[in-house]
Amino acid sequence: MSWEMSKQQREFLDHLESNLGVVDIALKKIGIDRDTYSEWLNNIWFKREVDHINERSIDYVENKLLQQIKEGNTNAITFYLKTKGKKRGYK
Repeated sequence: MSWEMSKQQREFLDHLESNLGVVDIALKKIGIDRDTYSEWLNNIWFKREVDHINERSIDYVENKLLQQIKEGNTNAITFYLKTKGKKRGYK
């Protein structure tokens, strides 16, 4: 597996990051299909970058959710309890 990435792969990663890890949008921005993307995932360095972008995107969205909770947004509070509070009976 090569550590090198093509210019197109780097461009894809930029779009992936700017769109919070939504693969379909990034694919459309650079005009490639999912089969090509799947092949790119065989490159361990490319996949590692995709994984890092996904983790950062989740962190960003969780932070936004927590901001909403702190502001008293009932829907955000309910969502949080339904996901994080399952063991306590929230459904």
